[in-house]
Amino acid sequence: MDTLTFGTHRLVHLDLKGAPPKLSYLEKFFPFIKDIGATGLLIEWEDTFPYTKELIQIGGLSNSAQVNNAPYSIEEARHILELIADNGLMIIPLVQTFGHMEFVLKHEQWRHLREEEEYPSSMCPTNSDTMPLIRSLLKQIVAFHPNIQYLHIGADEVWHLGTCPACIKRIQSSKHGKASLYLEHITEVAQYVKENYPHLKIIIWDDMLRNIDESILQEYYLGNLIEPMVWHYNNVETFHLGGALWEKYSNVFTNIWGATAFKGATSSCQILPINKYHVSNHEAWLSELSMHIGKLLNFKGIALTGWSRYDHYATLCELLPCSIPTLCLCMKTWITGGYSQDIHSSVSKMLGYTDTQLNLETPTRPAPIPPQLSFPGWQILVGFDWYINIKTKYRSVIDSDQMNTWFNQWQVLSNYTNPMQINSILPVLTSLHLEISSLENYMKMNLERHFYTHTIEELIGTLITPIKQHLRQLKCECETQLALGCRVRGQKRLNL
Repeated sequence: MDTLTFGTHRLVHLDLKGAPPKLSYLEKFFPFIKDIGATGLLIEWEDTFPYTKELIQIGGLSNSAQVNNAPYSIEEARHILELIADNGLMIIPLVQTFGHMEFVLKHEQWRHLREEEEYPSSMCPTNSDTMPLIRSLLKQIVAFHPNIQYLHIGADEVWHLGTCPACIKRIQSSKHGKASLYLEHITEVAQYVKENYPHLKIIIWDDMLRNIDESILQEYYLGNLIEPMVWHYNNVETFHLGGALWEKYSNVFTNIWGATAFKGATSSCQILPINKYHVSNHEAWLSELSMHIGKLLNFKGIALTGWSRYDHYATLCELLPCSIPTLCLCMKTWITGGYSQDIHSSVSKMLGYTDTQLNLETPTRPAPIPPQLSFPGWQILVGFDWYINIKTKYRSVIDSDQMNTWFNQWQVLSNYTNPMQINSILPVLTSLHLEISSLENYMKMNLERHFYTHTIEELIGTLITPIKQHLRQLKCECETQLALGCRVRGQKRLNL
């Protein structure tokens, strides 16, 4: 496995479309990932990139970004690139050019480029304004990233392909139907890059190529234009790519990449990564490559992806600081060629897990919380550990037999409750309300160190506020019922 795990690229994917960190955090994060074995970053700016001129409303310089205190300014973005370079890490920018275009197509100015008018995810490849937009995006991205060798143009998960009238007409007259529609767009984008930036090598996600016959890929000379990044995030039990795929790709492409996941691949609203699952994904990749190495001409390396949202409108999933232990376990598993207890022990020690355990399995909740760790942003991980404990206790209370038997909504609305039971319920609700209020203060204080206001507001509003408000409501209802005392069934309701 040495040819795969050593001397190749190990990119950490930085997905900035969700919870983009402040520079003060990245100043610590970049040397940290360099120390654990990363060789570069796959940086996906999306709406945080400071686009200018005709694209200014898309990114960090837009009016909405400024109002919401959202990053990044030109100076901030340049400083990020300087920090990456100072740590000897390669930079590969990723800009979407087909699917996942919500950050552009949500704007009225580019609405007419949607494949389906209702949905802002996929661009119409037939519209004459599509390529001028893509050229503008690519020009600004490439100009901002000096000395890059690679450019990733995305092109995955084009959910709506060939559904508008113009594209349907093209499909009907094309040789290979939807495959032609997709490949013609990709080759046009790639040829533009090759003609204008001949030094750049082009990477794309591979999923849209998997079901296209090898002969069709050869017909479009894709091997001369792009390098596929094969992404697969499943664990050992469900991992399957197979020899036929590798054989097809090796016949078409000289260079091939892989993409694993250290976060953002198990649930669209996951709070903390499932360490065992992500380690298993890396073990599965190592096994897959070992089995099919004879079919690969040049395996360039992997990107350890860390998705922050499943799409532009999705809620946030695992925050970057919460995922550092998982990233370390996965990186060490990859470099070593397999997971072992020695890796677990060394990572645990490095991250400061002395009084509590770094769990590979998902712990039973409520679980012990580490008092102190030693990696960038560890306080945020502690906060979310605490949050999951509170949420577990909260669900246990509101779903309890006691609440359903003596304090259900019909009973509250009918003012028909037993004070003895309420006197037992109220202290529990009060204690939980106090605890989640304390957590809110802790989270705000620690999140402000590393994230911008719009991220903090989203996290608090999504996770903490609903529980806090519900507990306050239940607490008030308890107090009202106690003030009323026992009532006769059928007696006129107080609130009517």
